Amino acid sequence: MHSSAGSSASNAPAAGGSPPPPVKVSALEEVERHLSRSDFGGAVRAVFPLVMVDVQRVFGLSFAPHWTARDVLAHGLRTDMGRLPDLLFQLYSMYEPIRYGLERDWVQGDVRDVVRRIYSDTGLRSVVNEPEADRAGPSRPTFSVTPPEEKFAKPTQGGRGW
Repeated sequence: MHSSAGSSASNAPAAGGSPPPPVKVSALEEVERHLSRSDFGGAVRAVFPLVMVDVQRVFGLSFAPHWTARDVLAHGLRTDMGRLPDLLFQLYSMYEPIRYGLERDWVQGDVRDVVRRIYSDTGLRSVVNEPEADRAGPSRPTFSVTPPEEKFAKPTQGGRGW
């Protein structure tokens, strides 16, 4: 469901010398779909769980069902993930006020740029050229974003304190 790219990872020009079609990642497609309708909130709400499912699958992570998104970011990421945790925190800083706050509290950011960097500058690069058949199936992880509201207290000032 995430990729509409074919199974070929080749960047060689197709017959006739024309370049191959651009690679697509469903998370980016979802962001573009919402932003084309000027729906920033919808873009962020839709893309956060898609990214987290890819993070789980690519890094072989399993999150406790009762964990909130904050728990995952605080306790479920590893030090060998390079820039990914910082980029996920950037995405989450947009997601949290949209999911749980009022529009006046929204943190405007370039969701398109953050998602692009997540998929191009991190271990999630492997998702870009992965065939659709390899991404589906019963072993595919899920990421729930519907925990009880009371699990989300406002972040403390000055840092990543939850």
